Amino acid sequence: MPDVWPYDLLTPRAERARLQGVAITGGQSVGGIVRSARMDGGGLWVIEQEFFFHSRAQIKTARAIEAGLDGGTGEIIVRVFETPFAPVGSVASTVPFSDDSTFSDGTEFGHVPSGATLTASAALRATTLSLTMIVGTLEGGERFSITHPTKGRRLYTISRVSGNDITIRPPLREAVTVGTELDFMQPSVVCRLANPDDFLGALDLNNNLTATAVWVESF
Repeated sequence: MPDVWPYDLLTPRAERARLQGVAITGGQSVGGIVRSARMDGGGLWVIEQEFFFHSRAQIKTARAIEAGLDGGTGEIIVRVFETPFAPVGSVASTVPFSDDSTFSDGTEFGHVPSGATLTASAALRATTLSLTMIVGTLEGGERFSITHPTKGRRLYTISRVSGNDITIRPPLREAVTVGTELDFMQPSVVCRLANPDDFLGALDLNNNLTATAVWVESF
């Protein structure tokens, strides 16, 4: 399992997540028409994030992550900020250890309710899922993650809601079974760093550091 980007410590000040390479085109005809076709794989997620690091912990953590990513060959689970757009009523909660103990400072594990579970299996590259909401109401436009057994953490966007069925993009990266959880509170995806040479900027005179990450979904 790849490491997880420490979102609470290294929080982006701006980000953009999009699917790239969804369609292929045959160029423009003499009449000015551009013909395109959708690719079955649904493209790859590209996530651009901008950061401003000013504390010792932030800068050292960013440097350690940069080193561990080995020039863009290593993988990491990157989270996108979707909390304001999660289903209405979704609330993050915390839970203790199995023996009811907590960390030394009294805090508990972070635990996020899945939000929904699937009521029917779906095949690889399926674009329609049937589900039961645990918390919240879907409106369309929400993003969520599924932790697949082989492909790991993958990110999806809801393009349409029809009763208990949703239409998603990209198509499923891996087949899913009944009871699979959908995580709307911390949607994330396995990525690699596409711009390792430009990731960390220069330290200024006040030991502040800017960073720009371009993440590309990795398989």
